[in-house]
Amino acid sequence: MPIRERHALVVEDQTTLRELLEALLSEREAYTVETAADGQSALAALGRRSFDLLLLDLVLPDLHGFELLSRLAKSASRVLVLTSLARPAVVKEALERGAHGVVTKGAPLRELREAIDRVGSGGVYYSSESSALLREAAFAPSRDEQLTERQREILRDVARGLSSKEIAARLSISEKTVSNHRTRIMERLGVHDVAGLTRYAVSLGLVDPDA
Repeated sequence: MPIRERHALVVEDQTTLRELLEALLSEREAYTVETAADGQSALAALGRRSFDLLLLDLVLPDLHGFELLSRLAKSASRVLVLTSLARPAVVKEALERGAHGVVTKGAPLRELREAIDRVGSGGVYYSSESSALLREAAFAPSRDEQLTERQREILRDVARGLSSKEIAARLSISEKTVSNHRTRIMERLGVHDVAGLTRYAVSLGLVDPDA
């Protein structure tokens, strides 16, 4: 009986890492691989075909990986998150949104290979670091529950340095609506400046602190 061809999608905006992951999956793991450098390209690829495995970075130029995870809720794809955001809230939310594994970018290559094997075979996998973060998250308050999905999206854009006008254009809403959301976000979080909002966004894994 012929072996069924397996398909994987790598969603990663860093070119070198994206190509390395593609090579790892195609040569060692025997997947037919497609790649995407941003969220919209990933959605287009997912609209064209189904994938057995999705290797997903969280911080992308347009969409956050969490948004993609939410849209994949009814998909048959197995999802392995590969992230540099080594924070308890990030690992916890990735799990809650349907990821089947989380590997931090600081993990050894052997852990990534094991994660690909296990998640691709229908199991779950958390690297040693992400497992520790998940245990920590179990005892930490879920601070992001204070915000709506739209407010989280605006918080992320503010932390990325976008103006209210730019955010309004990106989300197809008015500047006044953006300003009202910013005011409510600051009130709910008890934060009074952009620097504070940025620190909060980093703590939730909405933006990459090294970007």
